[in-house]
Amino acid sequence: MKVVRVVLIVLFIGVAAAAFCQTSYVSDDFSSPMLKDWMKVSGSWRVLEGRLYQTDRDEKMAMITIPVSQSGKVLYEFNVRYVGGGEDNYAGFGIHICVDNPATKRSWGNGQSILGWVTWDPDVYGYPGAFIQVYESRGSTDMGLWTKVFPGSDPVRYGGLIPIRADYLRTEYLDATVPIKIMLDTRTGEGRFYDPMDPNRYYYGFNLGTAVGSGSYFSIRMNSVALSIDNVKVSKVY
Repeated sequence: MKVVRVVLIVLFIGVAAAAFCQTSYVSDDFSSPMLKDWMKVSGSWRVLEGRLYQTDRDEKMAMITIPVSQSGKVLYEFNVRYVGGGEDNYAGFGIHICVDNPATKRSWGNGQSILGWVTWDPDVYGYPGAFIQVYESRGSTDMGLWTKVFPGSDPVRYGGLIPIRADYLRTEYLDATVPIKIMLDTRTGEGRFYDPMDPNRYYYGFNLGTAVGSGSYFSIRMNSVALSIDNVKVSKVY
């Protein structure tokens, strides 16, 4: 595996979420179909049976945004379930964090923000074709790989540097509800990506190489895939 400036290390330390003191800024279990406070930017978003769905499998820039203050140590939590759209071997999913001046219509970028992204595109990146990427958005039409982590901003040339572990790519996981939990210190760029197999037991450490600053919005986006989301929480961690 190629060496990049971000270091992904499995730390088996057994830290549970309950060990942190948290102030929750966003907590939505989608028990109401009204999508209070969420702004549907692009794609087909709706609440069905207590989950948030994006159902347009052809939309390559689906996005939904909610206002939430983010500074210091921030914990992002939600779970995701596959619905469809990956049959053509092309799909992407991610979250925009620390967003300022968010996009209000279909766009490539999303204001000033950082995008954590998982892409599945074997034809471009090669086998197994699933990679973790971090993007920097500077506006609606200006976004490229975060060069504090990657050696360049071109996603086709450099976006295959951090592969998803092969044991996470088994087809039986398509029917699973996958918990996602990420903690980031916006002041330092240091963070933890908790293992979806056991999100309370251990995590991967990462470093974005610099402070990312604060933000006032949080967005979820998808590319050519239909997924459902639930239990979205954005919290300040002390």
